[in-house]
Amino acid sequence: MAVRKSKSQRIVMGIIFALFVLYAVTLLYPMIWMFLSSLKGSLEYETGNSLDLPKRWLFSNYGLAFESLVVRNKGGGTTSFFGMVWNSVWMNGISIVLGTLVSAITTYTVAKLQFPGKKVFYAVILFMMMLPIYGSMASSLQIKKQLGVFDNVFNVLVSTFAVGGYKFLILYAFFKSVSWSYAEAAYIDGASHFQVFWNVMFPQALAPLAVFAIQDFIAGWNDYMSPLIYMPSYPTIASGLYQYESQMIRGMNYPVYFAGIVISAIPILIIFISMRKTFMTSLSMGGLKG
Repeated sequence: MAVRKSKSQRIVMGIIFALFVLYAVTLLYPMIWMFLSSLKGSLEYETGNSLDLPKRWLFSNYGLAFESLVVRNKGGGTTSFFGMVWNSVWMNGISIVLGTLVSAITTYTVAKLQFPGKKVFYAVILFMMMLPIYGSMASSLQIKKQLGVFDNVFNVLVSTFAVGGYKFLILYAFFKSVSWSYAEAAYIDGASHFQVFWNVMFPQALAPLAVFAIQDFIAGWNDYMSPLIYMPSYPTIASGLYQYESQMIRGMNYPVYFAGIVISAIPILIIFISMRKTFMTSLSMGGLKG
Protein backbone atom coordinates (compact mmCIF):
# COMPACT_ATOMS: atom_id res chain seq x y z
CA MET A 1 0.00 0.00 0.00
CA ALA A 2 1.48 3.33 -1.06
CA VAL A 3 2.18 5.83 1.72
CA ARG A 4 0.84 9.29 0.99
CA LYS A 5 3.44 12.02 1.48
CA SER A 6 2.65 15.12 3.47
CA LYS A 7 2.63 18.57 1.91
CA SER A 8 5.99 19.49 3.43
CA GLN A 9 7.56 16.27 2.11
CA ARG A 10 6.26 16.97 -1.39
CA ILE A 11 7.70 20.48 -1.26
CA VAL A 12 11.11 19.18 -0.15
CA MET A 13 11.09 16.48 -2.84
CA GLY A 14 10.10 19.08 -5.44
CA ILE A 15 13.00 21.34 -4.45
CA ILE A 16 15.44 18.40 -4.56
CA PHE A 17 14.13 17.36 -7.97
CA ALA A 18 14.51 20.91 -9.30
CA LEU A 19 18.09 21.08 -8.01
CA PHE A 20 18.96 17.78 -9.70
CA VAL A 21 17.39 18.96 -12.95
CA LEU A 22 19.43 22.17 -12.76
CA TYR A 23 22.58 20.15 -12.07
CA ALA A 24 21.84 17.87 -15.03
CA VAL A 25 21.40 20.90 -17.29
CA THR A 26 24.79 22.29 -16.24
CA LEU A 27 26.35 18.95 -17.21
CA LEU A 28 24.51 18.54 -20.51
CA TYR A 29 24.80 22.11 -21.74
CA PRO A 30 28.57 22.06 -22.51
CA MET A 31 28.25 18.66 -24.19
CA ILE A 32 25.40 19.81 -26.42
CA TRP A 33 27.17 23.08 -27.20
CA MET A 34 30.38 21.28 -28.14
CA PHE A 35 28.54 18.76 -30.33
CA LEU A 36 26.67 21.49 -32.21
CA SER A 37 29.88 23.50 -32.59
CA SER A 38 31.66 20.47 -34.03
CA LEU A 39 29.17 20.39 -36.91
CA LYS A 40 29.63 24.01 -37.96
CA GLY A 41 32.03 25.64 -40.35
CA SER A 42 34.94 27.63 -38.98
CA LEU A 43 33.49 30.98 -40.13
CA GLU A 44 30.02 30.17 -38.79
CA TYR A 45 31.49 29.22 -35.42
CA GLU A 46 33.47 32.45 -35.18
CA THR A 47 30.69 34.82 -36.22
CA GLY A 48 27.40 33.07 -35.39
CA ASN A 49 25.48 32.43 -32.21
CA SER A 50 27.00 29.53 -30.31
CA LEU A 51 23.58 28.08 -29.46
CA ASP A 52 22.18 28.20 -33.00
CA LEU A 53 21.82 25.00 -34.94
CA PRO A 54 24.38 24.56 -37.74
CA LYS A 55 23.29 25.98 -41.07
CA ARG A 56 25.07 23.07 -42.70
CA TRP A 57 25.61 19.91 -40.68
CA LEU A 58 29.25 19.28 -41.45
CA PHE A 59 29.74 15.70 -40.29
CA SER A 60 32.83 15.79 -42.48
CA ASN A 61 34.54 17.60 -39.58
CA TYR A 62 34.86 14.22 -37.87
CA GLY A 63 36.75 12.85 -40.83
CA LEU A 64 38.94 15.95 -40.89
CA ALA A 65 39.75 15.42 -37.21
CA PHE A 66 41.63 12.22 -38.06
CA GLU A 67 43.57 14.03 -40.78
CA SER A 68 44.37 17.43 -39.30
CA LEU A 69 44.72 16.84 -35.55
CA VAL A 70 48.47 16.24 -35.50
CA VAL A 71 50.81 17.26 -32.67
CA ARG A 72 54.55 17.86 -32.64
CA ASN A 73 56.43 15.70 -30.17
CA LYS A 74 59.31 16.69 -27.94
CA GLY A 75 61.78 14.78 -30.12
CA GLY A 76 60.75 16.63 -33.25
CA GLY A 77 58.42 14.01 -34.70
CA THR A 78 54.66 14.15 -35.05
CA THR A 79 51.79 12.02 -33.82
CA SER A 80 48.53 11.70 -35.72
CA PHE A 81 45.09 11.40 -34.19
CA PHE A 82 45.21 7.63 -34.72
CA GLY A 83 48.56 7.59 -32.93
CA MET A 84 47.08 9.43 -29.95
CA VAL A 85 44.23 6.94 -29.74
CA TRP A 86 46.65 4.02 -29.95
CA ASN A 87 48.86 5.47 -27.21
CA SER A 88 45.82 5.81 -24.96
CA VAL A 89 44.79 2.21 -25.68
CA TRP A 90 48.11 0.50 -24.99
CA MET A 91 49.00 2.65 -21.99
CA ASN A 92 45.63 2.05 -20.35
CA GLY A 93 45.66 -1.62 -21.29
CA ILE A 94 49.01 -2.26 -19.61
CA SER A 95 48.16 -0.12 -16.58
CA ILE A 96 44.78 -1.77 -15.99
CA VAL A 97 45.83 -5.41 -16.49
CA LEU A 98 49.09 -5.28 -14.54
CA GLY A 99 47.85 -2.71 -12.03
CA THR A 100 44.78 -4.79 -11.16
CA LEU A 101 46.88 -7.93 -10.74
CA VAL A 102 49.52 -6.20 -8.61
CA SER A 103 46.87 -4.55 -6.41
CA ALA A 104 45.11 -7.87 -5.85
CA ILE A 105 48.32 -9.74 -4.99
CA THR A 106 49.58 -7.02 -2.67
CA THR A 107 46.35 -6.52 -0.74
CA TYR A 108 45.76 -10.26 -0.42
CA THR A 109 49.29 -10.76 0.93
CA VAL A 110 48.96 -7.97 3.48
CA ALA A 111 45.45 -9.01 4.52
CA LYS A 112 45.86 -12.77 4.79
CA LEU A 113 49.52 -13.75 5.10
CA GLN A 114 52.03 -13.15 7.85
CA PHE A 115 55.50 -11.80 7.01
CA PRO A 116 58.15 -9.63 8.72
CA GLY A 117 57.41 -5.92 8.49
CA LYS A 118 53.73 -6.38 7.66
CA LYS A 119 52.56 -3.67 10.07
CA VAL A 120 55.26 -1.29 8.87
CA PHE A 121 54.26 -1.85 5.23
CA TYR A 122 50.62 -1.16 6.08
CA ALA A 123 51.55 1.98 8.03
CA VAL A 124 53.69 3.30 5.16
CA ILE A 125 50.78 2.92 2.71
CA LEU A 126 48.47 4.81 5.06
CA PHE A 127 51.10 7.54 5.50
CA MET A 128 51.50 7.88 1.72
CA MET A 129 47.77 8.55 1.43
CA MET A 130 48.23 11.67 3.55
CA LEU A 131 50.90 13.21 1.31
CA PRO A 132 49.81 15.57 -1.48
CA ILE A 133 50.19 13.94 -4.89
CA TYR A 134 51.63 16.97 -6.66
CA GLY A 135 54.10 17.54 -3.86
CA SER A 136 55.96 14.38 -4.88
CA MET A 137 55.70 14.83 -8.65
CA ALA A 138 59.06 16.59 -9.04
CA SER A 139 60.93 13.95 -7.04
CA SER A 140 59.22 11.06 -8.88
CA LEU A 141 60.18 12.66 -12.20
CA GLN A 142 63.85 12.81 -11.18
CA ILE A 143 63.77 9.23 -9.91
CA LYS A 144 62.34 7.95 -13.19
CA LYS A 145 64.97 9.84 -15.16
CA GLN A 146 67.73 8.33 -13.01
CA LEU A 147 66.26 4.84 -13.44
CA GLY A 148 66.05 5.27 -17.21
CA VAL A 149 62.29 4.72 -17.39
CA PHE A 150 61.40 8.29 -18.33
CA ASP A 151 59.57 8.69 -21.64
CA ASN A 152 59.50 4.99 -22.57
CA VAL A 153 57.29 1.95 -22.15
CA PHE A 154 59.08 0.95 -18.93
CA ASN A 155 57.57 4.00 -17.25
CA VAL A 156 54.10 2.50 -17.73
CA LEU A 157 55.30 -0.86 -16.39
CA VAL A 158 56.92 0.67 -13.31
CA SER A 159 53.84 2.82 -12.60
CA THR A 160 51.66 -0.29 -12.30
CA PHE A 161 53.54 -1.27 -9.13
CA ALA A 162 52.31 1.82 -7.29
CA VAL A 163 49.94 0.37 -4.69
CA GLY A 164 47.92 2.43 -2.25
CA GLY A 165 45.01 4.79 -1.96
CA TYR A 166 41.39 3.97 -1.37
CA LYS A 167 41.62 0.90 -3.63
CA PHE A 168 44.12 -0.69 -1.27
CA LEU A 169 41.88 -0.03 1.74
CA ILE A 170 38.78 -1.42 0.05
CA LEU A 171 40.52 -4.54 -1.27
CA TYR A 172 42.26 -5.02 2.08
CA ALA A 173 38.90 -4.96 3.87
CA PHE A 174 37.43 -7.26 1.22
CA PHE A 175 40.11 -9.94 1.58
CA LYS A 176 39.93 -9.59 5.35
CA SER A 177 36.23 -10.46 5.20
CA VAL A 178 36.78 -13.62 3.13
CA SER A 179 36.71 -16.73 5.29
CA TRP A 180 40.09 -18.44 5.58
CA SER A 181 38.28 -21.79 5.46
CA TYR A 182 38.38 -21.51 1.67
CA ALA A 183 42.17 -21.45 1.74
CA GLU A 184 42.44 -24.22 4.36
CA ALA A 185 40.35 -26.52 2.19
CA ALA A 186 42.65 -25.80 -0.76
CA TYR A 187 45.80 -26.36 1.32
CA ILE A 188 44.48 -29.74 2.41
CA ASP A 189 44.16 -30.68 -1.26
CA GLY A 190 47.81 -29.75 -1.79
CA ALA A 191 47.45 -26.26 -3.27
CA SER A 192 50.34 -23.80 -3.08
CA HIS A 193 50.09 -20.19 -1.89
CA PHE A 194 49.80 -18.93 -5.45
CA GLN A 195 47.16 -21.53 -6.32
CA VAL A 196 45.11 -20.49 -3.31
CA PHE A 197 45.29 -16.88 -4.40
CA TRP A 198 44.66 -17.46 -8.11
CA ASN A 199 42.01 -20.21 -7.91
CA VAL A 200 40.25 -19.39 -4.64
CA MET A 201 40.70 -15.76 -3.57
CA PHE A 202 41.14 -13.91 -6.85
CA PRO A 203 37.83 -15.12 -8.42
CA GLN A 204 35.92 -13.87 -5.38
CA ALA A 205 37.44 -10.41 -5.79
CA LEU A 206 36.54 -10.07 -9.48
CA ALA A 207 33.54 -7.83 -8.75
CA PRO A 208 35.41 -5.03 -6.93
CA LEU A 209 38.42 -5.45 -9.22
CA ALA A 210 36.18 -4.98 -12.26
CA VAL A 211 34.80 -1.75 -10.80
CA PHE A 212 38.32 -0.46 -10.12
CA ALA A 213 39.42 -1.45 -13.63
CA ILE A 214 36.57 0.56 -15.17
CA GLN A 215 37.36 3.55 -12.97
CA ASP A 216 41.05 3.33 -13.85
CA PHE A 217 40.25 3.19 -17.56
CA ILE A 218 38.08 6.30 -17.38
CA ALA A 219 40.65 8.16 -15.27
CA GLY A 220 43.55 7.07 -17.48
CA TRP A 221 41.74 7.92 -20.71
CA ASN A 222 41.03 11.45 -19.45
CA ASP A 223 44.43 11.97 -17.80
CA TYR A 224 46.53 14.52 -19.67
CA MET A 225 48.97 15.56 -16.93
CA SER A 226 50.85 12.27 -16.49
CA PRO A 227 51.59 11.72 -20.22
CA LEU A 228 52.70 15.34 -20.56
CA ILE A 229 55.19 14.99 -17.70
CA TYR A 230 56.38 11.40 -17.90
CA MET A 231 55.70 10.40 -21.54
CA PRO A 232 56.09 13.57 -23.66
CA SER A 233 57.02 11.59 -26.80
CA TYR A 234 53.86 9.48 -26.56
CA PRO A 235 50.89 11.89 -26.54
CA THR A 236 47.59 10.26 -25.64
CA ILE A 237 44.17 11.39 -26.81
CA ALA A 238 43.88 13.68 -23.76
CA SER A 239 47.40 15.10 -23.67
CA GLY A 240 47.57 15.24 -27.48
CA LEU A 241 44.46 17.39 -27.82
CA TYR A 242 45.78 19.63 -25.04
CA GLN A 243 49.10 20.01 -26.87
CA TYR A 244 47.33 20.63 -30.17
CA GLU A 245 45.37 23.51 -28.68
CA SER A 246 48.58 24.99 -27.24
CA GLN A 247 50.48 24.65 -30.51
CA MET A 248 47.68 26.01 -32.69
CA ILE A 249 46.75 29.18 -30.86
CA ARG A 250 46.28 31.00 -34.13
CA GLY A 251 44.54 29.63 -37.18
CA MET A 252 42.96 26.66 -35.40
CA ASN A 253 39.79 25.15 -36.82
CA TYR A 254 37.76 24.92 -33.63
CA PRO A 255 34.86 22.84 -35.03
CA VAL A 256 37.34 20.15 -36.12
CA TYR A 257 39.04 20.37 -32.73
CA PHE A 258 35.67 19.93 -30.98
CA ALA A 259 34.96 16.96 -33.26
CA GLY A 260 38.15 15.36 -31.97
CA ILE A 261 37.03 15.94 -28.38
CA VAL A 262 33.64 14.35 -29.11
CA ILE A 263 35.35 11.33 -30.66
CA SER A 264 37.61 11.00 -27.61
CA ALA A 265 34.54 10.92 -25.32
CA ILE A 266 32.79 8.11 -27.21
CA PRO A 267 34.72 5.20 -25.57
CA ILE A 268 34.00 6.62 -22.12
CA LEU A 269 30.28 6.96 -22.87
CA ILE A 270 30.10 3.42 -24.26
CA ILE A 271 31.83 1.92 -21.23
CA PHE A 272 29.80 3.92 -18.74
CA ILE A 273 26.46 3.09 -20.39
CA SER A 274 27.26 -0.60 -20.82
CA MET A 275 28.71 -0.98 -17.31
CA ARG A 276 26.39 1.31 -15.35
CA LYS A 277 24.81 -1.64 -13.51
CA THR A 278 28.24 -2.62 -12.24
CA PHE A 279 28.59 0.82 -10.67
CA MET A 280 25.14 0.86 -9.13
CA THR A 281 24.82 -2.74 -7.92
CA SER A 282 25.95 -3.54 -4.41
CA LEU A 283 28.87 -5.96 -4.26
CA SER A 284 28.40 -9.03 -2.13
CA MET A 285 29.95 -12.45 -1.72
CA GLY A 286 28.87 -15.80 -0.45
CA GLY A 287 30.02 -17.58 2.65
CA LEU A 288 30.45 -21.07 3.94
CA LYS A 289 27.40 -22.99 4.98
CA GLY A 290 27.79 -24.66 8.31
